[in-house]
Amino acid sequence: MRTIFDDVEARNNLEEEKKGGSRSVPILLWFVALTFVVATFGIYRWVIDKPAPEPPPPPVSLEDIRQTAAAFSQFNRYVQDDNWVEAEKLISITASQTLVNQQKTLKQSVLGDRENDRVVEAASTPSGERMPNYVSQDCVYKFSDGQFKIIPLVLVLENGRLVINSWSEPETKEEDKKRP
Repeated sequence: MRTIFDDVEARNNLEEEKKGGSRSVPILLWFVALTFVVATFGIYRWVIDKPAPEPPPPPVSLEDIRQTAAAFSQFNRYVQDDNWVEAEKLISITASQTLVNQQKTLKQSVLGDRENDRVVEAASTPSGERMPNYVSQDCVYKFSDGQFKIIPLVLVLENGRLVINSWSEPETKEEDKKRP
């Protein structure tokens, strides 16, 4: 004797036989799921292990104290190391033209009558002036004989970089010359 349950089971078996590929579908779904998990883990590891991108450098500005201090420091380092070729790369086009007009080298123009002496120490002093279009900083150069020379350097922004535009010895006033 057949029961209702036997009829339902027979009907289910008949439907499965008609589908034919019903046994391969679950395997395919497991394969897709496993591939998705492995790919997700791979992407996760790639993102975690990848170094963070370098932040862009800050825009060159006369307002930034670090940038201006670095420019003065680099110029002073070249002067101290007697590397005038590299120091000339840090001057402006106007300053280069001034040197050509004066028919002097950078060393002759900056150090003046002390051009043959060795600079053993070059540093910036705390005195300086900040204006919107330039930064002026007094720099002291110590020579091998112990003498000092203070030169005011003027830094400007030219073609997207900070360059030394002028230098000169502080001029003494007529009143100072008359005093004994």
